[in-house]
Amino acid sequence: MKSARRSDVDTISNLPCNVVDEILGCLPLKDAVKTSILSKDWRYKWVTRQELDFGYNFFGSFAHDQEAKTIIYQVLLIHKGPILKFKLGGFNLKSCPDIDHWILFLSKKNIQEFTLHIWSGNIYHLPSHLFTFQQLRRLEIHKCLFYPPSGFKGFEKLINLDFDRVTFVPSIFRNLISKCPLLERLRLLWCTDFDTLEIVAPNLKFFEFRGKSKSFCFKNAPVLSKVILSLNSPVLADASPVCSNFMKFFHCMPSLRELDIRGWLLEYLTKGGLPENPPTALNNVKTLKTDMSFRNVEEVSVAVYLITSCPKLQQLTIRCQSVDNDVEPVVHFLRAQSFSGGGVVKLLQRVHMSTFSGLEMEMEFVRFILASAPLLKQIFIWNYSCFLLRPGRQLMNEIKQYRRASPDVEFKFEEVDVDDLV
Repeated sequence: MKSARRSDVDTISNLPCNVVDEILGCLPLKDAVKTSILSKDWRYKWVTRQELDFGYNFFGSFAHDQEAKTIIYQVLLIHKGPILKFKLGGFNLKSCPDIDHWILFLSKKNIQEFTLHIWSGNIYHLPSHLFTFQQLRRLEIHKCLFYPPSGFKGFEKLINLDFDRVTFVPSIFRNLISKCPLLERLRLLWCTDFDTLEIVAPNLKFFEFRGKSKSFCFKNAPVLSKVILSLNSPVLADASPVCSNFMKFFHCMPSLRELDIRGWLLEYLTKGGLPENPPTALNNVKTLKTDMSFRNVEEVSVAVYLITSCPKLQQLTIRCQSVDNDVEPVVHFLRAQSFSGGGVVKLLQRVHMSTFSGLEMEMEFVRFILASAPLLKQIFIWNYSCFLLRPGRQLMNEIKQYRRASPDVEFKFEEVDVDDLV
């Protein structure tokens, strides 16, 4: 038995360096440290680990944050070589001078991916050392002040930028984006309000925004293929533009494939009217998701215009917003669309409608879709049973009587009982 164990130890000790690095990289930090007991040769192998994760699981394993901070100092003190990925964050992690010290240490380690999540206490002011991370490829920060020092030349190698509840000056943000020429993914969640959110990013492929902005301008986004936008406040009544918001919004996104619009964005797109000819940016959209309240004809007409302006649309998701009563003008508008002729969404195959209550406007929208999609394969509808005006089976039986452009539609209706969720 002893000789077998000695043999195992010898095998472990003689593993190639790249295999050792791969093994250590797959282990949580605490487990990587425990490998020091495998053999004398492994005692300090973990100190060259290139990925350090002091995230939620790490902080959650300590009764007090000070214990976690002490361990972080100890690990950094004996660490050798580059650190390519560094993650720091916990539900109780507060803004503190310790973070400044750790970032200063990382500035000498050729960091490529840096994640910082502050949850408790005051917002954290990022120190100047962060802006010296010239090898940075991914930056993800939460609840921070982002004010680069004068002379900041940007992150020339940055590919992924993720801001969540980050405060900055909009002009500084525009300057930052212009100095990140390789940027491919950009997320802005609940950050500083914009007057005009302007995107000039020739390599950007994915963009997500949740927050407030009076207008949007995609000036140069030739390879942008997926957009998620949530506008979280109503459009001001006196903010109606001279030109169409719809045309301005879709001005320069020729590679758009997936579009997800939420909140008040449909209302924003109504301002300035709808163009006679749809923008060419919609020509390649295959997946469309949108909130839809059915509260007024203008908003519903924009949604219908958007759907019918995507000639390659294959998947459609409608998140129905609660409305107390039927709105007759909306009902009449949708009914007119249903009888104006089929085939206007010729490639549509799947429709998903969530929080569908069975209001007449929603039923007429389903009628419109069924009459307009000759290749439709499935329509899926769900809501909590307590929010349905009628039993789901009864609603589905009525829908099945509607005229269909496609003979092969599969109908699914999921009625969720709230009690089942408890």
